[in-house]
Amino acid sequence: IGLQPDARGRLTVNEHFQTTLPHIYAAGDVIGFPALASTSMQQGRHAASHAFGHPDRIDTALLPYGIYAIPEISMVGRNEEELKQADVPYGVGIAHYKEIARGQLIGDEAGMVKLLFHRHTRHLLGVHAIGEGATELIHIGQAVMAFHGKIDYFIDTVFNYPTLAECYKVAALDGMNRLPRPWIPYL
Repeated sequence: IGLQPDARGRLTVNEHFQTTLPHIYAAGDVIGFPALASTSMQQGRHAASHAFGHPDRIDTALLPYGIYAIPEISMVGRNEEELKQADVPYGVGIAHYKEIARGQLIGDEAGMVKLLFHRHTRHLLGVHAIGEGATELIHIGQAVMAFHGKIDYFIDTVFNYPTLAECYKVAALDGMNRLPRPWIPYL
């Protein structure tokens, strides 16, 4: 039909998942990374909506990735390499599970949550998690990013205790502590 896959057998698509033949759409494993069920389903919904003239909005930066291994690994948003390449001034905040009561209760000493945020506006740009429940925990950051939230949200929010969600507060405070001190009056 005229579609040419790349060397790894993947098809190239545009932001609406149209192939080089605009009347043919592709989604999921056939287009490559991340090749996860959840993102593939969303890609398919977006492609079908676009094909039938009912375009929806898909923000690929908000599609979470999860690796279901031991330990679990998950991320949403941008990573440090992308932020450096885009010359975005960013900050980092980290919370280790071993610092969190719930992490100690479940015996996960290697888990962690890392927040990436804009150094000046404090908008959340990316979240990375590794450890037990990482693929569940990532959705808190995903929701805050969807509403263009700042790490301030995590500092101001009360989380159930003891839960791994507390990692967000600890990571946000860690990130703020790494910034120059003009923000101190905020606290």
